[in-house]
Amino acid sequence: MFFTSDFRIGLSMLGKNINISNKGFLSILQDVAEMHSASIGFGVTDIDKTNYSWALLNWKVRIISRPKYGETITIKTWSRYSTKLYSYRDFEILNSAGETIAIATSKWVLIDVKIGRIAKIEDELIAKYLPEDKSVFNIVELDKLTEPKNYISTKDFVIRKSDIDVNNHVNNLFYLDMALEAFPSDSNEFNSCSEFEIYYKHQIRLDDKVSLHYSNDNGENCVSIKSNNGEVLHSIIKFH
Repeated sequence: MFFTSDFRIGLSMLGKNINISNKGFLSILQDVAEMHSASIGFGVTDIDKTNYSWALLNWKVRIISRPKYGETITIKTWSRYSTKLYSYRDFEILNSAGETIAIATSKWVLIDVKIGRIAKIEDELIAKYLPEDKSVFNIVELDKLTEPKNYISTKDFVIRKSDIDVNNHVNNLFYLDMALEAFPSDSNEFNSCSEFEIYYKHQIRLDDKVSLHYSNDNGENCVSIKSNNGEVLHSIIKFH
């Protein structure tokens, strides 16, 4: 089943110019995914009844053109490939003329909120989403992101209260904020990167102290977010 919703581009979704930012795109996709789940009784407000919540593992996003402030866009999303351990969701973003301006795929796990662990995804749950075969990147699964061998710079970062979401960990969107902090101060590349991938490995919680490791290899920018002692890899974010 294809789930569709319209969104108007607001001020909070913009970057330095009047075009939507990467974070603005992700905020809309996250909202539409939640709306789709809520439509079948499996949204955030249903957690007290279901005892389950979806958690992101990966994003892959390609932006073709960026809508400006005040424009209305249409987001189409659907469930596609699933296993007992994870499930994929794809997105198409269209402008008012019906042209595709961005595509995305995402990988999710199901969390049993009572015990705080990954749960098996039952066929009955996936069936409620009426999965589609369509893949926007013409792939079944995403390639695994790996850390660069060398980094150009490292910066410490302390998690703030404002970074924490309803699940008591850093919201998925704020990983892009941390990646921005890792970019060189004289770099304008961050806001112009039109294809990026995010791999979420270990949750980050309030008062965690992390380090942001930046590399640029053949024009590919990468930020790895790790614990200060380097023992825990929290996330890898690559910009193409």
